[in-house]
Amino acid sequence: MSETLSLTGSDRLLIIAPHPDDESIAAGGLLQVAKAGGAAIRVIVLTDGDNNPWPQRWVEKRWRIDAAARARWGAQRRVEAEAALALLGIDRSEVRFLALPDGGITDILMRNDATVMNALRDEATTFAPTMLVAPALSDRHPDHSAAFILATEACAQAGRDFRRVLTFAVHGDAPQADGVVVELNEAQRHVKYEAIRAHATQMRLSDKRFLKFAQARECYRWFDQPAKPDPSIPLTMSAQSGSLTVRIDTTRSGPLGGRELFVVAGTLRRYVTLAPDAAGVAREGSDIVVTVPVQGAFDAAYAKLARRRPGWWVFDRFGWQALS
Repeated sequence: MSETLSLTGSDRLLIIAPHPDDESIAAGGLLQVAKAGGAAIRVIVLTDGDNNPWPQRWVEKRWRIDAAARARWGAQRRVEAEAALALLGIDRSEVRFLALPDGGITDILMRNDATVMNALRDEATTFAPTMLVAPALSDRHPDHSAAFILATEACAQAGRDFRRVLTFAVHGDAPQADGVVVELNEAQRHVKYEAIRAHATQMRLSDKRFLKFAQARECYRWFDQPAKPDPSIPLTMSAQSGSLTVRIDTTRSGPLGGRELFVVAGTLRRYVTLAPDAAGVAREGSDIVVTVPVQGAFDAAYAKLARRRPGWWVFDRFGWQALS
């Protein structure tokens, strides 16, 4: 059974959009329903979407994308997002554009970038949300899945330690209709459709895929802490005193060449090379077992298999696994 989300004037929604267009594709219905219910809204768009070379090459009929071209493209995408949000009834004062590096959110997370974390924490402190809406850990775009961890950590630092987060997926397996749904009437569905179309740069190559999100039901899932392991991810993680143990099922992980284990726990950020002779790495049958020392307390931990520099194919094969 699905749960229909209802919102009132006592709700305060903090919505995290990794790129311009995610606010419309994932939450164009939610934004309208929240407005109609009198809820307070804050949308944070993390990047300007400037590292988007294939649509830019197609639209501008150029191969080389230099820094000036990227900046111009990012500026255009921000203008499109502002137009889309206006269609959805969102005032410019309700939106923050952070202009973080497109394609760099995982790097920001793994560097534990204090400037970015402080900016997110300050937004959460000032706005004081009652509900956090963020991309799912399982989203295959690394900016999206990393944004979940950044947002939940920033809210926790702001004293908003959400044990239940409303999550969406744009890339990969979307939440199913048996989760949480936002019901849209025909007028709201049309507005969402037009808001997605307002991202004209993205319509040139991805219009059919993105416009499919303009349905009568907008689907989400609650992410509850303590988390349950995602069985689709070939990692399991457990905590002992002073260490984390991550077990990788190589029968399901696929070839590991070039991939590393990314680990986040409290202030710990660690890339682990999966070479058989690496410290803390052992083989047990078809599993690779990685032991990572951890100092200090932490409320949540995450791990994923990925490449630090994914190349032209930006998507991860698997999202992040949470500590159960």
